[in-house]
Amino acid sequence: MTSDETTKAADLFGLPLTDFIASRDQLAETLRSEGNTEEAKTVARLRKPSVAAWALNQAVRHHPDALAELLASHTLLRQASSRETIEKASAQRNRAVARLTELAMAELESEAGRGSGQTRDRITRTLLAVATDSAGESDLTTGTLVREIDPSGSGWGDMAIPVVSQTSRSRSEVKAVVRARALAERLEAEAAAAEQRVEAAKEALDQARRRAKQARAAAGKAALEAEKAALDLET
Repeated sequence: MTSDETTKAADLFGLPLTDFIASRDQLAETLRSEGNTEEAKTVARLRKPSVAAWALNQAVRHHPDALAELLASHTLLRQASSRETIEKASAQRNRAVARLTELAMAELESEAGRGSGQTRDRITRTLLAVATDSAGESDLTTGTLVREIDPSGSGWGDMAIPVVSQTSRSRSEVKAVVRARALAERLEAEAAAAEQRVEAAKEALDQARRRAKQARAAAGKAALEAEKAALDLET
C-alpha cells in the first residue's frame, strides 16, 4: 500500500465510529476501481474498532501533547536505573494515563452522550499495557487501535515494579488481593470477548442491510424492465 493509501486507511480510525464500516467499504471500492486490488483487499479486511479503542484513537489524535507525555514516561521507565527514578517515572506515567483516560471518556460522551465504567476500565488497562507492548504502543501512537490491550503480568513487564508490597501487608491480605485481581481479569476478559461478539454481530447486520438494499434496488430495476417489456409486447 502506498503512503497516500496508508494515510487514507489510517484516516478511517479518526471518523465517528458509526461511519467506519461504510467509509471503509467505500475506500476499498475506490481502490478496487482504480486497479489497486491488493490494497483494496487490505482495506476491506480492516476491523471496526471497539468502543474503548475508538475513544483512545480520538484522544491521541486530538491531544498529541497528552500522548507525548505518556510516551515520555515510557522512555524514562525503560532508562531508569534506580528505585527512585523508577518511582518518579511511574508517577509521571500514572498522571499521563489518568489524563488520557479522561480525554478518551470525554470523546465518548461527545459522540454517544456517555461512557460506561467498564469502558473506562478497558481504556485505562490499555494505556497501562502499551508500556510493554511495542505493537500496541505503535497503534496507539498512530491512533489506529482496533482492540483494547490487556497488561501482561503486572503490566510493568521488564520494569518489575511490585504491585503489592509484602512487607506492608500480611500474607493473607496479599493472597486476597491476588485472588481479587485474578477474578477481575477473568471477568474483564469475558466482558471484552462479549463486546467483540456484539461488534461482530453489528458489522454483520450492517453488511446484511447493505446487501438487502442492493437487492431491493436490483428487484425494482428488474420490475421496471419487466413492465417495459410487457408494454412493448402489447404494442
